[in-house]
Amino acid sequence: MRALRSLVLITLLLASLLFVIGAGWWLYVGSTLPVQVESELDLRTLLKQSIESDRQSAQLNKRPAEREKVDWPTPDFSRLPKNLVALYIMSWQCPTYFQTPREEGWPWTKRLLNAARSVALPGDGACEFAFAQRLAMRIGVSGTGSTAVMADRIHRFLKKDQLVAYDLHSMQFAQALTGVEAASRYLLQKELVELSLAELAELQLAIPPWDQINEVYECSAVGLLRQARNRLLLDLGNAGLAAEDAVKSAMAQPLRCSAVKR
Repeated sequence: MRALRSLVLITLLLASLLFVIGAGWWLYVGSTLPVQVESELDLRTLLKQSIESDRQSAQLNKRPAEREKVDWPTPDFSRLPKNLVALYIMSWQCPTYFQTPREEGWPWTKRLLNAARSVALPGDGACEFAFAQRLAMRIGVSGTGSTAVMADRIHRFLKKDQLVAYDLHSMQFAQALTGVEAASRYLLQKELVELSLAELAELQLAIPPWDQINEVYECSAVGLLRQARNRLLLDLGNAGLAAEDAVKSAMAQPLRCSAVKR
């Protein structure tokens, strides 16, 4: 009995020591981050400065009549087509993302601790972390531990829909080409809100996690692209995120990139 008590005491002491060391490391990493972000305003300001500066630089060699607006508006979830959001969360393997509560408490803490060791845990919280981590990297944070700390801070003040909106509206494809709205105009020569389900699936191939932007832009392998697009559409239907008739109709459509003139 005495030996068991000693073992329990030693275990508790070791756990307490590990907690103190871990907390100290977490605080130290947080204090050494290249930027400090404590609110949505902080995040939006940093992203806006970076994106608009990039856009401004791209205008320097253009004639005044050819210059475009550099303003980056606040990310708005309502501007995103529902089918694009569905394709996006499905592509990140969390089709029930909006059906589950925001991950908090010990499950989130456990996810952060494992992420700091480059270990991904299953569940919709994995997408919450992935979206927040991508935002962390876009404001200049790098390194596994540092991005985990910043992702935690971003996760504190952005809701689940905001994480998706900020991620999709701030992803950069090339110089001065930021956000899915710009990508839609560049790749498919249509406004994002005008895209059909088939065209949205085609656009999804060009954005993370697929990143086939060159293939969609060049449209050189039409057969393979159509096969990949239809695979996405089938997955969307199987996940219950689109009606069967809508999926079948979309799969029968030709690729939009085939009609785009470069």
